[in-house]
Amino acid sequence: MVQAQRGNGLAETSGALVETARPGDLDATTATSPGASDPDATLAPGSRDLDATTAATAPTALVGGEAVALARGSLVGRYVVLDQLGAGAMGVVFAAIDPELDRKVAIKLLQSAPDGSLATDPEAGARLVREAQALAKLNHPNVVGVFDVGTHDGRVWLAMELVEGRTLRSWLAERPRGWREILDVIQAAGRGLAAAHAVGLVHRDIKPDNVMIGDDGRVRVMDFGLARRRSARVDDPPPAPSGLGPALLSAEVTHAGAVLGTPAYMAPEQFRGQPVGPPADVFAFCVMLWEGLHGARPFVGLTFAELRASVEAGRIAAPRRGRRSPAWLDAVLVRGLATAPDARWPDMSALLAELARGQARTRRRRALALAGAVAAVVGATYGGVELAHRRTLAACDAEGAAILDDWSADTRAAIERAFTATGKANAATVFARTTPWLDRWAAAWQATQTRACVAHRVSGDLDDELHARAQDCLADHRGSFAALLTEFAAADAGTLTRATPAAAALAAVDGCTDPATLREREPPSSARRAEVLELRTRLGRAASLQSAGKFKEGLALAQEARTAALAGAWPPVIAEAELRVGYLESQLGDYAAAEQSLLRALAAAREARAARPALLGMTQLVYVVGDRGSRFAEGTVWAEAARTQLVHVAGDVRALAAQLDHNLALVHHARSSLDEAQRLNERALAAWIDLYGEEHPQVAQSLNNLANVRRTRGEHAEALPLYERSLAIRARTLGEDHPAVAGSLSNLAVCHKELGRNREALRLHERALAIRERALDPGHPDVVESLNNLAAVHLDLGDHTTALEMYERALAALASGGSVDMTATILYNVALLHHRQGRDAEAARDHARSLELFERLLGEDHPKLTYPLEGLAQSRLRLGEFDEALRMQERALAIREAALGKDHPSLVYSLTGLGNIHRDRGRFDAALALGTRALAIAEAKNRDSLAEVLGGLAETHLAAKRPTEALPRLERALALLPPDDRTYLGPQLRFLLARALWDARADRPRARALAGRAAEEYAAIAGSDAELAKIRAWLAERRE
Repeated sequence: MVQAQRGNGLAETSGALVETARPGDLDATTATSPGASDPDATLAPGSRDLDATTAATAPTALVGGEAVALARGSLVGRYVVLDQLGAGAMGVVFAAIDPELDRKVAIKLLQSAPDGSLATDPEAGARLVREAQALAKLNHPNVVGVFDVGTHDGRVWLAMELVEGRTLRSWLAERPRGWREILDVIQAAGRGLAAAHAVGLVHRDIKPDNVMIGDDGRVRVMDFGLARRRSARVDDPPPAPSGLGPALLSAEVTHAGAVLGTPAYMAPEQFRGQPVGPPADVFAFCVMLWEGLHGARPFVGLTFAELRASVEAGRIAAPRRGRRSPAWLDAVLVRGLATAPDARWPDMSALLAELARGQARTRRRRALALAGAVAAVVGATYGGVELAHRRTLAACDAEGAAILDDWSADTRAAIERAFTATGKANAATVFARTTPWLDRWAAAWQATQTRACVAHRVSGDLDDELHARAQDCLADHRGSFAALLTEFAAADAGTLTRATPAAAALAAVDGCTDPATLREREPPSSARRAEVLELRTRLGRAASLQSAGKFKEGLALAQEARTAALAGAWPPVIAEAELRVGYLESQLGDYAAAEQSLLRALAAAREARAARPALLGMTQLVYVVGDRGSRFAEGTVWAEAARTQLVHVAGDVRALAAQLDHNLALVHHARSSLDEAQRLNERALAAWIDLYGEEHPQVAQSLNNLANVRRTRGEHAEALPLYERSLAIRARTLGEDHPAVAGSLSNLAVCHKELGRNREALRLHERALAIRERALDPGHPDVVESLNNLAAVHLDLGDHTTALEMYERALAALASGGSVDMTATILYNVALLHHRQGRDAEAARDHARSLELFERLLGEDHPKLTYPLEGLAQSRLRLGEFDEALRMQERALAIREAALGKDHPSLVYSLTGLGNIHRDRGRFDAALALGTRALAIAEAKNRDSLAEVLGGLAETHLAAKRPTEALPRLERALALLPPDDRTYLGPQLRFLLARALWDARADRPRARALAGRAAEEYAAIAGSDAELAKIRAWLAERRE
């Protein structure tokens, strides 16, 4: 959104594009809940396990062979130490507080190198820091997060999640567990390892003590203290340590010149000091899983030498009696335990895919075996009934497992290949962030399908009719899921940016077993069922194209489906088709067409008596009409209608209500009803957290929206931590290099810029641009936004040359068919730059071009037109074209009053701009009347503009030869400026006060001093030559 050029002639501000939330597709935001992840969660104080070598808590720990004492309250980087949690061969762990983000973290102070040489070997220290920084970029739900890295007293430290829970070893020891339960937990750890491999990291010390099961149920791989980039090696193989008996074979060992690790889990190449890559982690993972399943490790040895001999010979001990796991599973592990690295599974992804295939085969075999058993065991009545019951349950389990035909290992591999083929640097990270959401959704569908089958065939909770509706519902969801997987398997760079949010926003399936929700879903006749199913499949494909960012392709498909639905004349599907068309037209910015499609959707929903589609259509109209169309009253009416409709929708409507609050908050923000916008955003945020937990992209978006409102209110201190929370969630859920992270950085930068912290704003905007340029095409709107924002900061810093270069790069990127809205915005900002440079003809030209584009896009009465209109009026005024300037300014005021009301905060700029024109034509009474009205609005609703409005009124008093009336207004205006103000406003007000003091024959020495200071300030601002010359001439005429 371009910021208004100040109409009083005292100061101009360049536009800054701030990420604006779009409601998008409401039915795509009802995501399955991934479960709450603890963002502030390696171990919390009092946790039972740290690693196999955890020491008792003590005030002093040995790190790298030296005593390290960190008292409570000590600083490590910015972190305040609380307590020591434990110590091991690789370092010591402390609980600490991050004062900036107000969260607990774990600080791990690493041993510097195998021989503790960091303090004396700068190269080794630099390597460890680089490796730790690489680890900090690894964000995955199944890896303990690393937030920060640095050095302290010559030692590398990492700031990590503080996790409440226990280790895998403790979890296994709690009670006997079935092989399926053990496999599920350890597979989750495998997904974390796969994510590490995807970004080039190898753990090198996988064991049960380095896997945590949090109290939240989430499995995390921890202690990457041994992690190295792939193919790390040492010069010499490690010597066999003397006296290392069986009790210590599962502890970490450290030798000079040795590859580090825990002998019981080390691969042969680690024993030999050979290059280490992902196959070493595969080997250790298989040892760990074998131990979990069979209660003993696969390789036996009472001493280090015996263990090494067993491992290098590949002698796998027979499993213990009484501990059973499927033969296929043991076979998978045996391959992973091969002596030669190239004979194992090549990486964790391949191993996990094979485990998934084996599980799917097991489910199907169970179903078939139980079915055969019933035929063979018809005998005793009880036995036959029992087996029939087991057969039914197995058949239901097999129905649920059908989703694995879509979400198979082959599909996963195809998506990974497609993401990699985009050539984008963050492709592996996006894949690692996206697949857990797909895993969760597939598991939810599987459970719901199984539950529907049991409810129909066992408990009888679903009769035949409701079961048929449940099957239709599940088929629709499965079709949409399969369509999204298809788009992912053909991903381009655009798809990559949307993949993780799209997977996180897959619609929840739990309503497919809710009787009330199912009764709301009218089934087609049996004769039309296939036709309706085909139409819904096409609409699901259109929705997937929308999720992948392919809006034009999605719209074409949705329009085809709409045509077919209209021909079939079945209102429920017509409503769904019109909704999808409306959503896609909204995404493409064709809001007039979207409004008509949504109205037709409402008509079809009314005819079908379908409450849910009607609610969805009304909620989207709140956004299309109220926010995008700036018809605020109509948007509010649609919101009230939607609120009434909510009570008629069956099932859990919390997500629907939250989306309605989200859209209505946008409307209230746009109309500057900021109290209501804040209330609605806070309520929506609470709902999203309740539904999905903290770690969800929708929560990050909601935090961003709330921060936008607080920033608009001038509450920057409150906005900054909200932006930072949003940024942190996006970094964890989407990856550090995701464009949405760049959006958060951009918003943070705008907030800092408004606080006058231009250097910090510049740094953040440069980070945002770097992320966007790596992830997106050069002409992408987000890249253009970053260029525009950087230009605005350079403009404030007085670097007009660099600012103009940035604007020209942005316009060049837009030249080949880019966004009309964005082009008009950039032209407006370029015009402001010309205005600052005193190039009024060029400014008028670019304002006129901006106005023409906005009119073509939005019509002739949209509030956005007021920005170029007022800029053009000011340029015409400076060119002496008073009548044209007056016409432009009066039109801007009329548009704002009609669209926003007669007391909207933004009217301040229209009124002061119009007052300037009247003042310059000598119509002082008219100018003062307009200025007084602007002052009343500023006092009540726009105090950020108060100093400017007071200065404008004072300037009119001076022009009317009333300097004594100007004095109090100017004194107050200057008092309102922040102490570190670096804008044009300070020197402008000081020079006006100097003139007023002089003309009033008041304190003339002070007048000269003020004018001198204003001259100094203008001299530091590039492009201020005209203002500086004016002040110097004034001073020259008034020498003592």
